[in-house]
Amino acid sequence: MPIPLFHRSLGQPGNPVLIILHGLLGSSDNWQTLGKRYAETHDVRLLDARNHGRSPHDSVHSYPAMVEDVIAFMDEQGIERASILGHSMGGKTALLLGLTHPERVERLVIADMAARAYAVHHQPIFDALQSVDLAQVADRAEVEAAVSARLGDPAIVGFLMKGLRRLKAGGYAWRANLPVLEAALADIVGAVELSVNTLPMLAIYGTRSHYVSEADLAAYDAAFLQFESHAIEGAGHWLHAEQPDEFFEVTSDFLN
Repeated sequence: MPIPLFHRSLGQPGNPVLIILHGLLGSSDNWQTLGKRYAETHDVRLLDARNHGRSPHDSVHSYPAMVEDVIAFMDEQGIERASILGHSMGGKTALLLGLTHPERVERLVIADMAARAYAVHHQPIFDALQSVDLAQVADRAEVEAAVSARLGDPAIVGFLMKGLRRLKAGGYAWRANLPVLEAALADIVGAVELSVNTLPMLAIYGTRSHYVSEADLAAYDAAFLQFESHAIEGAGHWLHAEQPDEFFEVTSDFLN
């Protein structure tokens, strides 16, 4: 069953609609700065995926379920067609949506994600987040120090800390549904089966990321008859945060 997704709207109604889908453990918050730039030409909708951000938690976390959530959101909002931009987990959601509901999609942007399956590699992050006893911490700094001690990478820690919320009754909680997401990791890194189609598609990726290979691009090229790709030199997996200007310019040119 689809669930109602939390969303943020930017831009003017009546403009072409752009729906942006975030990655694993992210939220619509991550895309507000770029979203405001896209809003100059588009009616932008930033969605929180199920089990993330301010959207409801659910025991199911799969790409078919996430696709149906987006379609239900479009139906509820009266959006017949939209361009879809997805990063990482959101990229695979966008990819499956475009392949299964092509009549609802204008253009497709897949950011640093291939269609193939990956090895499960997020377990250290889940271990770090779940190792913190949030009932016992005094403040955000204590949580950040505990997560940093396990992971070490300031950029990843900073990204993860955006998902920490203060409870009205006191104390803290992670916005993401960590137990369900951890159980679904094999599905989250699973493959999306490609099929030949005519959707305009842009694959944009970072040269320092290991998520997209030449073979992945060749698979996209064989499936999408209107395929483009762009490599952002020196960018890693969070290419939209590391090189926002180049990311915006390339994607905006494609979308417009």
